[in-house]
Amino acid sequence: MLGDRAESVSFGRQDFLAFGRDYGISYRFPGVDGHDAPDDDSTIARGRIDETSLPSGFRFTHSDLTISHSYESVSLGHAPLLMVIVLEGRIRLSIGAVQRELGSGMAASLQLRPEYALAAYQPAGQRLETIVLAFDPGGPLPAQTEQGSLRALLRGVQDPVVLWDVPLVLMTALEQALGARLPELQKTLVLEGLALQLVGYGLPEQVPEIERKSRASTQELQRLEAIRQLLEFAPTDDYSLTDLARRAAMSPSSLRGKFRATYGLSVFGYLRKCRLNLAWHYLEQGYSVQQAAHRSGYRHATNFATAFRRHFGVSPKNVI
Repeated sequence: MLGDRAESVSFGRQDFLAFGRDYGISYRFPGVDGHDAPDDDSTIARGRIDETSLPSGFRFTHSDLTISHSYESVSLGHAPLLMVIVLEGRIRLSIGAVQRELGSGMAASLQLRPEYALAAYQPAGQRLETIVLAFDPGGPLPAQTEQGSLRALLRGVQDPVVLWDVPLVLMTALEQALGARLPELQKTLVLEGLALQLVGYGLPEQVPEIERKSRASTQELQRLEAIRQLLEFAPTDDYSLTDLARRAAMSPSSLRGKFRATYGLSVFGYLRKCRLNLAWHYLEQGYSVQQAAHRSGYRHATNFATAFRRHFGVSPKNVI
């Protein structure tokens, strides 16, 4: 039960793999030299992982772990809504072509789809406390609104991963709920209320109806993929929507809608992601912020730093 303060335990490779088999998650345990953890007896993390499923279809998973060996998880399931809330520590998320860094007090809202698996990287040497709120697609509708059910509201989001800051009052309520010892019914009601508050603050922005209908044909998907690869492999070039549309044999408006519907990002949002990922690699190699900005296609380091911070959640100066 979420919030029950059980004694911390050690989790090894086999513990994570067993958990993954139950929940459709693939785990990897890369070492600092690029190799896997040396043996099955190695302690990957120590702490607690608690889960609570609610009648509404929401499921809370609370993890409070001291990470001794870095690990990666890839969620292969499907959920119309998944929220990752970081109470302490840092985690890196990626889904499709989008990467986000979350720190304490931050949350990410996203949808799990078969074509875009959620990957999470948990670095070693930290205490990582997170709450994952999932909405079970097979469960009943947790709320009705004037516009319809929550499931209806979740159809189509403009960004596969939406970052947001958890309000302090809600963080406090979550921490109190985690430590509370309440009768079963009371705890269920408290968690149901917190789940709906989290959804209220972190519900992803809806895509207009016209964009939800932007479905690409097989041939269009091939041309869209050619555009995506062009942006991926040559992100520092200058592009215009008109030129890219000509390459894709589409109108600019058609390319705009079908690209977003296919990849979850606008054409130039994807280009920005590619440039920022390239800049991250330059920074890791020891280039200065200004050098990384110019080498990744940014003319002004100030604009680059702002875009970098919004995308990754950290300043480029903090990348080692």
